[in-house]
Amino acid sequence: MNCNPNPRLYVCGPDQSLVEVTPSIKWDLMVTGIRLTDRALEAAIELKRANQEFQHCVLRLYIDGKGCDGFYYGVTFTSTEKDDISVLDHPLAVVIDKKSLEFMAGSTVDWVDDTRGKGFLVSNPNHSKFRGKFYKRQSWQKKLSSSSQSLT
Repeated sequence: MNCNPNPRLYVCGPDQSLVEVTPSIKWDLMVTGIRLTDRALEAAIELKRANQEFQHCVLRLYIDGKGCDGFYYGVTFTSTEKDDISVLDHPLAVVIDKKSLEFMAGSTVDWVDDTRGKGFLVSNPNHSKFRGKFYKRQSWQKKLSSSSQSLT
């Protein structure tokens, strides 16, 4: 696995476009508009510590699919990719691809262990915008088409 020592860092501009910025030494969880709760961060660090195969991996956030009720979100340990955007660098490397960031900006990643199950839970306040057949609108067809090509 190759780690990218200089991942690209983006912020959402006033018109919701992504603007590349030069990262500072201290990374801010909210730079990408994505927040990890303390529980999620602690759980990810513990999972990485407890699983030898995760030692050289980053935690990746991604879009796993789309249904009538919106997107399915994924969280996994994996290697870095060339165009990864850093969500967090320390104490754990967390990345996302540019297309997933377009749809996940503003989300919160939490860790749950309750009647719903045990694992990461992504809450997206913009999720309702992606329900139903929004993708039939021409502007969304273009975005989703380019997103699906970059995810394969």
